[in-house]
Amino acid sequence: MPVTVPGPMTERSWTASFVRGTGGGGWRAAAAEDSDGLRKTHGLQGPVDDAFMSRFAIVKPTGKPLAPGAAAWVDAEMNRAIAEWRRHFRGEAIVRKDTEVTSEDVLTANLILWGDPGSNQVLGRMMSQLPVGWNAQDVTVGKKTFAASTHAPILIYPNPLNPKKYVVVNLGFTFREYDDLNNARQVSKLPDFAVVDLSVPPDSRWPGRIAHAGFFDERWQVTMQAPAAGAAEEKPAVVVEKVQAQKTGN
Repeated sequence: MPVTVPGPMTERSWTASFVRGTGGGGWRAAAAEDSDGLRKTHGLQGPVDDAFMSRFAIVKPTGKPLAPGAAAWVDAEMNRAIAEWRRHFRGEAIVRKDTEVTSEDVLTANLILWGDPGSNQVLGRMMSQLPVGWNAQDVTVGKKTFAASTHAPILIYPNPLNPKKYVVVNLGFTFREYDDLNNARQVSKLPDFAVVDLSVPPDSRWPGRIAHAGFFDERWQVTMQAPAAGAAEEKPAVVVEKVQAQKTGN
């Protein structure tokens, strides 16, 4: 049945579903409870910084890295995230080793996982249920593949062990030292996922060069088309601003 919806056109990054009421009732927009599987809902919609708006626990790796090329970057960025949380928000972040995470942590906290599927056993348990791939050779996001020796994924996603909470991989809150100049700049700098090129060192604005970034769709899946050839050579700010504009329809 055709449905006419007034309003501006979009870039079609989202879809709408309708269900018919029982007992011969009319049609209505479908709610999250009307369908199986994951859906973005209020409080579980990303982007990365949303995970730090409620209780979270930083989970440190204790195992052998699957991708040794990322290990030093992971350690430095994790320690920076802990220190910056204390500096900005005047509190001590909850920190656990991956061997110390409890069922209570899974139930009540967003888990901020650092490391890779080999070094962090919690991440290793759920890796097959995340919408990215990561092994000793490659990092894969949608149709894009990157060398694991020089790249690392960062993302936010509903925790496969408790979909009412988030899991974040390899990232703290996303504004950095450059944004200390003015607190109006202290807003989200990255969308739902990104791939970091580790050959470019972190600086006061970025955790490395952002080689790829985007938002998951309304079902938490990767649907964004791969950037055109040469797009990975753009500055990180340009890449992220393009993604944000695509999401908002501007």
